[in-house]
Amino acid sequence: MTEPVDAVTFEVVHAGLRAVAQEMKTAVQRTAYSPIVSTGGDMSVGIGGPDGRVVAQGRDIPAQLGALPFSFEAMLRDRAGTLGPGDVLIGNDPYVSGSNHINDVCLIMPAFTDDETLLGYVCTRTHWMDIGGSAPGSFNVRVADMYAEGLRIPTLLAYRGYEPVADIWELIFSNVRGRTEREWDLRAGYAGCVAGERGLQRLARRYGSGTVLEVSDRAIEYTERRMRARIEEVPDGEYNAFDWLEGDGWEDRPVRIEVTMRVRGSDVEFDWSGSAPQVRGGLNLGFPSTAGVSVYALKAALDPDIPPNAGMWAPVTVTAPEATVVNPSPPAPNQAGVAETIQRMADLLMLCLAEAVPDDVIAGTFASATVMMIEGRDPLAWRREALRRDRMILMDNSPGGMGARATRDGVSGIKVHTGNARVQPVEMVEFNAPVRYVRWERVPDTGGAGRQRGGTSVAREWQVVDDVNLTLLTERAHIPAFGLFGGSAGACGVYAINVGSPEEQRLPSKTPPQPLARGDRFVLQSAGGGGYGPAWERPIDEVVDDYLDGYVTRDGARAGYGVVIGADGAVDEAATAELRAQMADGAAARGGTVDRGTWSYEDISWPPADGG
Repeated sequence: MTEPVDAVTFEVVHAGLRAVAQEMKTAVQRTAYSPIVSTGGDMSVGIGGPDGRVVAQGRDIPAQLGALPFSFEAMLRDRAGTLGPGDVLIGNDPYVSGSNHINDVCLIMPAFTDDETLLGYVCTRTHWMDIGGSAPGSFNVRVADMYAEGLRIPTLLAYRGYEPVADIWELIFSNVRGRTEREWDLRAGYAGCVAGERGLQRLARRYGSGTVLEVSDRAIEYTERRMRARIEEVPDGEYNAFDWLEGDGWEDRPVRIEVTMRVRGSDVEFDWSGSAPQVRGGLNLGFPSTAGVSVYALKAALDPDIPPNAGMWAPVTVTAPEATVVNPSPPAPNQAGVAETIQRMADLLMLCLAEAVPDDVIAGTFASATVMMIEGRDPLAWRREALRRDRMILMDNSPGGMGARATRDGVSGIKVHTGNARVQPVEMVEFNAPVRYVRWERVPDTGGAGRQRGGTSVAREWQVVDDVNLTLLTERAHIPAFGLFGGSAGACGVYAINVGSPEEQRLPSKTPPQPLARGDRFVLQSAGGGGYGPAWERPIDEVVDDYLDGYVTRDGARAGYGVVIGADGAVDEAATAELRAQMADGAAARGGTVDRGTWSYEDISWPPADGG
């Protein structure tokens, strides 16, 4: 009988598994063609044990990582035991491959030692700029069903013995735009798998395969113990919250989402009953992502530093009725769910958790991937020739305002929650697409006022230098980010073409492909984050600093914080004291812990008339 792994070796090998995941990410980014992957980091990696349970993952996109356990389970269900060295599975279908959405293509590869001991499986998931379908970039929410969204790949064999399976490659790349680029993106995902395979083999050679396997199991147990210990500190009870999404691309109308969290000892159930039936457009979110965002929010609030693996899932049960917007039935379209629905669900979970652990959550955020998809003629002739295509596709994600926390202000102009891909550099966008940046600036007075201020939105404006098609996918054009415990809601977003001209056109948050002519300008101003705590409790000198730093204007300081700043920058202390006293009295009369702000939908109200 072998001795158990000692504590020091456990920590070293455990850290080694996480380091291998990071090596996988580096390999993908350094070999990917698409800027959304190479510079934006829209990808994820993971390592599973021989049983497919997640033992380590990268610090990547939570929307992708949340579906990782389901991808391992679904893709290995009929393939475990049939794969050899260098075999790689491919899949992207949320209904049959456990994926989050079809643009994110998953590869899974086994890792063996020299004596053919199975160490586990490595996985990469990369965002492909196009996966076919009715619209370039495959992000049109105004489609009839999932078949119009793009090519759906069940679990297939992409590599056999380290060599591409030619027929599968031909089938896939004959159905997507930008064949050469997509081939490179597939090879990038494969490079990450090979890096993971070699990393596991390196650990096994140094410490022994038995040690690696034991550490993998113990890592899961360690995470589960930490997770359960933290859950036990949460008061037992039932907590509920609800909100509304903004349209499905066909109709600009509210779509209800609702969650109930039940805490019993060290177990938690998230019940999504009460959410709306599945919708016509691609706003639906597959169950793997609904379960994933539930675990994400719990971990983010209770123990952000816990090593992520299958142990996070052990105390958690997630239920969602079938044929709803949070668990659709095929052939319901679902392409936009992982960009927008999942973000608003993360915000909703923070609102729910606020009842139980008020000091561990953040107020409402802009809660959106804020996708701008541009399709047009590639501006560079040499690139058109090299890639054997005339048209280019570029996806850019905009940041927005993060909600404030109990002890800190919200961050301005940042990606939040489950969609934390980096914003691509201005130079990268202009190099790849026929557009030019006009401005990119922070917008004052858009963060919700509070003892801790909500993060402000940012305004980004482009001018089109050649005719293009624009697709917009975002949220919070109608419903602002909520404030908590006396904090105010943030400002709504603004999405418009040719602002200030007679041809100005305001866009809804979901816009199918729309032509823009050369010279047109497009403004994308994301929403601001909500504030936390009463604004009149914010120290006056911090409000003055916010004014000097451009987070608030003089009018905003007066209206939001009760701080009267003169034209010379000096504070009128008497007027400020009087105004702040009035604000405190008014808030005491209103009561309540959540500020929903003002929205422009007429068919919902807060509080709801039926109390539900």
